[in-house]
Order: sequence, then structure tokens, then C-alpha cells
Amino acid sequence: MSHALRRPVIHGTRAGDGTAQLSFLETETDASLMHRIMLLPKIELHKHLTGSIAAPTAVRIAAKHNIKLPTYIATDLDRVLFSQETVKNHKQYFVPWQILNKLFVSLDAVRELLTDVVRDAASDNVIYTELRLGPRNFLGENGDYNFREFVDTVADSLRDADARYGTITKCVLGIPRHVFAKFPLLSRNKMFGKMLYAIRERPDCFVGVDLNGDELAASATDFVTFFKIARQLNLPVTIHAGEVGPAESVSFAVEELGASRIGHGIAAAKSERTLALLAERRCTLEICPTSNKFLGLIKDIRDLPLRRFQERQIPFVICTDNPARCRTSLSEELYKIAKSFSYSSDDLAKLTAEALAAAFVDDVTRSTLAAKLH
Repeated sequence: MSHALRRPVIHGTRAGDGTAQLSFLETETDASLMHRIMLLPKIELHKHLTGSIAAPTAVRIAAKHNIKLPTYIATDLDRVLFSQETVKNHKQYFVPWQILNKLFVSLDAVRELLTDVVRDAASDNVIYTELRLGPRNFLGENGDYNFREFVDTVADSLRDADARYGTITKCVLGIPRHVFAKFPLLSRNKMFGKMLYAIRERPDCFVGVDLNGDELAASATDFVTFFKIARQLNLPVTIHAGEVGPAESVSFAVEELGASRIGHGIAAAKSERTLALLAERRCTLEICPTSNKFLGLIKDIRDLPLRRFQERQIPFVICTDNPARCRTSLSEELYKIAKSFSYSSDDLAKLTAEALAAAFVDDVTRSTLAAKLH
């Protein structure tokens, strides 16, 4: 994968800098700012499929496939699943998954879920998405299909949805560490090989791999073999690290697992060594503001260490993580960042350019996307 694009430099307003250039926010209304952001073509690099399923979609698919829900009124289900303003830990964060995971009951349901997620992205003017999804049905936990059938259905469904909505959507296979860490090492490594070779047969869709889930639930050291195989297959790597874990988890992901991007990574700001490593490797951080606040990692969006990353010239992008769960969109995330850090229109455009530079895409796709941004 080529990363030949020149990386943008984001300025913003520096803390305590009274001579900083005035932001356009001082002369623009909140409404016009949001309108401007909504019209901006956007790129999303960190978005999970299950956490993107909105209540109306869940109700429609559950009713069609006779899946039991607490309620079949979408507004009521939305309150049941997503009404919390904050959670204390990942266990609480993922409570809605107990219901949402039931929706993957058949390949037909998978197609519908993917189509709705692409539609929702298109409505927010997101032209490119890297959608994270787990090895559904690899362990035979759901429905009447196997993992290879799931992979093919995902690839074909996204191709059709993209043609319908004028978007480009690729997938990153996410390994939930708390699930696979339970298996003996030999069995786990055999499963990893099967998963990776399955997605490698659909390079039109699957463009990278990820380690996700609660960092505190299982050590990343248990997954060294998985990412070694992935790199041998030329699959780019992104790792959830430095979200609830320490800065050292970020360093391990980069040095030992070969990550060129880090999901979240905000703990990196606490370690000079990790900051230096990220700057040296030009490793991109996938910042998810609302998700971090929802999980109680920050009290305010302004608490994100973005200025620290800027000062060290560490690239970062803005993402939604689980937009339905966090009741957000990429436009809203960028709006919050613009308001919190006094980002100008040029700064927001440069964030999108940074996302393009870090995307796991081939040169042809990157050029296609670049043309849509200008």
C-alpha cells in the first residue's frame, strides 16, 4: 500500500497563545459551521459495524427475521440501547452488543445491515469508510453460514451498496482480544491463519487487520503470531491501544505488532518515548472524541491531547468509533473538534487530507478519493 501523499500540517489555535491567528469561528455562526462541515467530503478510518447499527435498522431486521427485541418501537429501542450519557468501563460500553449481535442471523440480514451503514455514511457525505468487523461466525456462534460465506457476502454487499450510494467502503478485520485469548496458543494460531487467508482472497474489500476490544481483558502479546502472518500477507495493521491501556501498549503495538495506525492512542501523550516513536514512524492516531468522553477517559473534548500531538508532528485523524452507540456522526465529531480547538476551515480540510494519506488503499483508489476532495 502506497502512502505517497504529502502529509498536511494542522495549525489550530495554540493554548495560551494570545497572538494566534483569529479563527473563522469568531465570525461564523454555529449553524453555518455545521453546514460547512456537513458539505465537506469526509473520510472515516475507525468505525465498527456493530456499533453503527441504528435502532430503526435493528427493528426492521429483527421484525423481518423474527429476532426477539426488548421493544419493536425504534425510539424506545434507541433509549434502551443508547440513552446512557457515560459508562464506567468497556463492559458497560458493550452491553448493547448483546442485542445487536443477534441481528447477524443470516447472510440476508448481513446484507441489509451493511447497506444501511453505507447509506448512513453517504448521508453524512462520508465518501470513504474503513469499516471494522469481527470474524463473524468463525466460531459458529450465529446463523447458518460460515466465515468464508460471511467474507464473500460482506465484499459483494459493500460493492453493491457503494455503487448505489456513490461511496467507497473497505473492511478491516478486527480481532476481539477477549474472545480469542481464551483459546490455547496452538488452536488460536491455526484459527488466525484460516481467517487471514480467507480475507486475503477478497482484497477488493478487506484492506487491513485490527486488534480491538478491552485492552485490559487480554494482553497484546497473545496476538504476535496473528500480526506476523498478516504482515507476511502484506495486510496493513492498526491496533486499539492507549485507550484505557498505558502508553507502553502503544509502543508495543508499533514495535512488536507492526502497527502503522493506532486506534485511540491518547495515552501516548503521557510518554516522551512513545511520542518520539510515533513521530519517528509517522504512525497515525485514530482519535474518537465522543467515544473517549462517553467512556469517561476525558471530561471534555478539550482534554484530548491534540496540541501535544501537533507539537510533536504526530499525524492524527478524527473518527466516530461506534456512531450509533455514541449517538454521533463524523460531521458532529469534526464540529466538536472545530469548536473545542478553534480549527479553521483549512484545518478541517487538512484533517481529511491526513485521513486520505493514512487510508489502507491502493494508489488508484487514493487518486479517485483525492479528486473528490478537490
